[in-house]
Amino acid sequence: MNRSSARSHGSAEREVPVRRSRYDWRATAMFIGPTIVALALVALLPTLWAMFSSLFDWHFHRPQARSFVLFDNYVRLFGDARFLNAMRVTAFYTVVSVVTTLVLGIGLALLTRAPFPGKNAVRALLTIPMIMTPVVSTLVWKTFFFEADLGLVNWVLGLAGIVGPAWTASSPSAIITILVVNIWFMTPFVYLVMDAALEGLPHEVIDAAKIDGAAYWQRVWFVILPMLRATIVFTVIFRITIDARMFEIIHVMTGGGPARDTEVLSLWIYNAALRNFHLGYGNAGGVVLMTLVAATCLVIMLVGLRDLYRRTGSS
Repeated sequence: MNRSSARSHGSAEREVPVRRSRYDWRATAMFIGPTIVALALVALLPTLWAMFSSLFDWHFHRPQARSFVLFDNYVRLFGDARFLNAMRVTAFYTVVSVVTTLVLGIGLALLTRAPFPGKNAVRALLTIPMIMTPVVSTLVWKTFFFEADLGLVNWVLGLAGIVGPAWTASSPSAIITILVVNIWFMTPFVYLVMDAALEGLPHEVIDAAKIDGAAYWQRVWFVILPMLRATIVFTVIFRITIDARMFEIIHVMTGGGPARDTEVLSLWIYNAALRNFHLGYGNAGGVVLMTLVAATCLVIMLVGLRDLYRRTGSS
């Protein structure tokens, strides 16, 4: 074969389009189809049903008397003092819990970043709270630590001559107890995420800052945390979605008391729909909770990743 024919043959090979198999979509559907069906059954259909039922005056004991009221349930919600109180408690609980777990998780990840003897054992111990069942963990905290007469906390306070409160039955100690348990339970998750993110950071940038004379906390604040920005944003979003609908810890620890000082929106929805049997009214509260959480997470994502989007777009 001469040179000109080899060149034409090579160009012909390059010009031949690569044909994608016409049956590729079947393999794709086989893999993602079950996931889509599961999400539709578990998440989408119940959400649509909750939105639909929130437009009705629907009582479990009188299902045949169901009547279409459009947005009357939502108007009634924002005139309900108990619902508004639940919104305030939920906002306070979520903000304090998310911020505290984020600070503790990042701090623990920074403390365990350098190699030291027993590092893997320390990591394993720090993740123990996360693998325990929330209800069991809450019962242990309630009976062993915060029990008014025989609890460890009041016993220690008694040694110092201090009479401890009835932690889960008085205010403001009740909100403190559920925050302590939730922070203890969720900090290991934040720690694991941040520890993995720190392992993936480019060490050359951190070493360069150290050579330039930056102190440790300067490196943390001006180098490490900016590089963790995307991870922090998505961790905050994930934590908000968990804490804003937290139910087990609060239900077991305080039941929403005393005097509804710890009644969050998820507990309010449970009481309205499953204890007072006002299904439409309770689902309206659920839709409001879902909307608030979605809007908050969207704003955090847009604001937190704004500079990242700009750099990506400019490049």
